[in-house]
Amino acid sequence: MSEPDIYVEAVMRSDLPAWVTACGHLAPLMAIVVFLAPIPTMQQINREKTVGGKPLLPYSSMIANGFIWTVYGFLKSEPKIMAPNSIGLLLGTYYFTAFRRHVSIGAANLPGTTSQHRNGLVIFITFILLVAATMTKDLAVELIGKLGVLICMIMFASPLSTMKVVIETKSADSIPLPFTIACVINCVMWSVMGVLDMNDFNIYFPNLAGLAAGSAQLVLKGLYGNRKSRQLPV
Repeated sequence: MSEPDIYVEAVMRSDLPAWVTACGHLAPLMAIVVFLAPIPTMQQINREKTVGGKPLLPYSSMIANGFIWTVYGFLKSEPKIMAPNSIGLLLGTYYFTAFRRHVSIGAANLPGTTSQHRNGLVIFITFILLVAATMTKDLAVELIGKLGVLICMIMFASPLSTMKVVIETKSADSIPLPFTIACVINCVMWSVMGVLDMNDFNIYFPNLAGLAAGSAQLVLKGLYGNRKSRQLPV
């Protein structure tokens, strides 16, 4: 970015309303809160020595999401994107490892199996590294940004992968409430920041979609709660 561009951007940001500026400061912190939100769920899993009906997808997608946005933030020299997502990458790796320790052998409702999630992550990370290393910076930013949009939406909507089971069993125990609430607040802040501050489609679009997905999850949680699930007919 040239010096005139930097000056224009600084002037534009100085004219932003105070509440938008506040969102800009709080959004990276809120992203870290989102990544910390699954800790109560992990504590429950470690205490009960079972994952129950919980999916692995929120945590494998957190790894993919954290990695791709860390690379995106690095390529764009944007620490507000890079810093919180690097923390998310580390925490997602911890959650993934903890989940694998207590999942039933041969479980295939995660969706898929743990091996499929692990292999998918290895392939995905390798591909992103190749894109960043071999393409021009502008092209790499464009491609990685669009892939990041997709992965981000998967992460926010991943608890809905059990929506059919939630409705059939009349129990929303498989939807992690702390993670969902944190996601909704986080999406609001990043949507404001993406539209009014950064003007970056790759930032505001997945967060608006994540806000919709998080709201749907809260509706299911409000309707069914954590009541004992009804056994499905075999």
